[in-house]
Amino acid sequence: MRSEVIAESTERVTLRIRAVLWGVIAVACLVMVVWVVAVGRTVGHGFDTTDEGYYLLSYTWWDSNPLALTGMQYIYGPIFQLLQHDIVSLRIFRLVTVVVGHAFFGWSFMRWLRVRRPDAPETRLWELAGIAVIVAAGGMMYSWLPMSPGYNDVILLGSLTVVSCVLWAATAIEKDRKPPIWAFVLAGGLITVMVLTKWSSAAVLALIVSAAVVVLSAQGSQAVARGIFWALAGATAVAVIVHLLVVPLTEAIPGIVAVNRFIAGTSYAPADLVEMYLTTGGKLAGETIKQHFLLLIAAGVAVAARPPVLRTAAWLLTAAALALSIYRTFTEGGLNGGAINNGKYQVPLMAAVMVAVITTVVALITRQWSPGKENVRSWVILGLLTVLPFMQAFGTNTAIYMNGFNAFAVWAAVMIAVLTSIDKAPVVARTTTALVSVGALVAVAAITSSGLTVNPYRSPPLRDLTTATGLEPLGELKLTQKAADEYRALDTLLKPYTTPSGRPVIAFDKMAGIILLLGGRPFGEAWVAPKERQRTAAGITEVCSTKEPWPGNRPPLLFFNRRVTPLEIDTLRSCGLDFKADYKLIAPPASTMNLQIYVPTVELAARTP
Repeated sequence: MRSEVIAESTERVTLRIRAVLWGVIAVACLVMVVWVVAVGRTVGHGFDTTDEGYYLLSYTWWDSNPLALTGMQYIYGPIFQLLQHDIVSLRIFRLVTVVVGHAFFGWSFMRWLRVRRPDAPETRLWELAGIAVIVAAGGMMYSWLPMSPGYNDVILLGSLTVVSCVLWAATAIEKDRKPPIWAFVLAGGLITVMVLTKWSSAAVLALIVSAAVVVLSAQGSQAVARGIFWALAGATAVAVIVHLLVVPLTEAIPGIVAVNRFIAGTSYAPADLVEMYLTTGGKLAGETIKQHFLLLIAAGVAVAARPPVLRTAAWLLTAAALALSIYRTFTEGGLNGGAINNGKYQVPLMAAVMVAVITTVVALITRQWSPGKENVRSWVILGLLTVLPFMQAFGTNTAIYMNGFNAFAVWAAVMIAVLTSIDKAPVVARTTTALVSVGALVAVAAITSSGLTVNPYRSPPLRDLTTATGLEPLGELKLTQKAADEYRALDTLLKPYTTPSGRPVIAFDKMAGIILLLGGRPFGEAWVAPKERQRTAAGITEVCSTKEPWPGNRPPLLFFNRRVTPLEIDTLRSCGLDFKADYKLIAPPASTMNLQIYVPTVELAARTP
């Protein structure tokens, strides 16, 4: 009789666990559907002529313009070419890589966590729930960035995949097996791609490699040497493939080195970057504590409330804290995505991360972190995942949290690890952590959907994007009626000077997208920034030092959205061009989108009746 009661009780527990897991899967899938549908709705709308225009212009001319700060054009350029330079297709390609990259990371993480959580439910719903949560959290890559992929995609998805390879190795070691060779080869190949794309990715790669060495050392120095050998083999193989089939590295690397030389005296030094990161990060942390201090206190109290007399107080405190945090999230704009809201929507997500950290620390101090859950290797991996989002963002000259929270899926994995390790803690602690994690996931849905439809990157809201331009480089992208009319008028005016396509154009400043939509090509770097005028001048001078800086008798057209300065005049003189004598304004700026557009005097005279 007793055995029947136990069996019945066990069955009820199993059913409850399955119900909870199905609930988690349902919520995660709903979040994922929300942001994937938002991407689907917006993928054919909007166009940013600054950053996104720069990406697409460099991809269009990836094999003929080696002057670039990074090598991302050699990654996405051939892909864009295979997609027949269709912007919508490239955006869809990005969506596929985001989903697949996060799914692979989620699978790798849950597979490793299963080994570290032997008492986890035997059902595969456990792994599926974790994967679903991680993929859903991956929507943060659409919280504010341009719709087209850029170097941030390569570094973030590359970091996730290299970490996934480490997780596969760690899983094999926990099972006392040899790590799979393919994991090392894949990691090595991705390291080559990431370094080519952005040299500062060396920071996050050094961290990942260090963690990998610790993990492999469990099987001795021979295992470490084996991993290094196959990783080097993968890195070398990818380098050879790139050199032979994509672009000779003897052409690509000098161009990247040249641009980095141009900006050596004007860009942020590593120490300055770190100082800026600490300052802006401190402000975000301070704002998080200010808005969600009660929740952070409640998280610690919930874990420490082991005596029954404290549990009621902990429940009341948690309820009040959650209510206050929800209220502050709504009133402080914590659910609104888009670049305009950077520094706001990260606050509730940071609060969720802080709850996980506080829960872990208090659980360890009070010895409520279930024994046997972790060993040295697993702590190294969890530590790596905790700092990875910020480390993969290192090197950008914006606040590090802006790109750091694009990798929120990594912190979602950490939250899963925490939640599955405190089964000995009071129910209030587990409930608090679970509710905060689910709340963060719901916030992701709101942030990404609003960031795509209401506050898209340097574009009007989706509701205002109704008209296609008919210009071949933009395809069927819908813009505002005003923008579409202006771009068509500009194209008609300049058609005699931009036909055939490929006319070199210099657009001062940050107007690479204008060059793209007119069918032009960059002269010097595709990126022209107002704060880096010396860098722009150096790039133009570099091109003019070649034997044939422009094809035939087609010197570059000049676009200005600011006044012409002596620097530009002197730079053109180094190309053998006299700005005052060789160029004329084609039309009053009022009729050309307030741009000063200069064409060669000889060509203008030949076409003037």
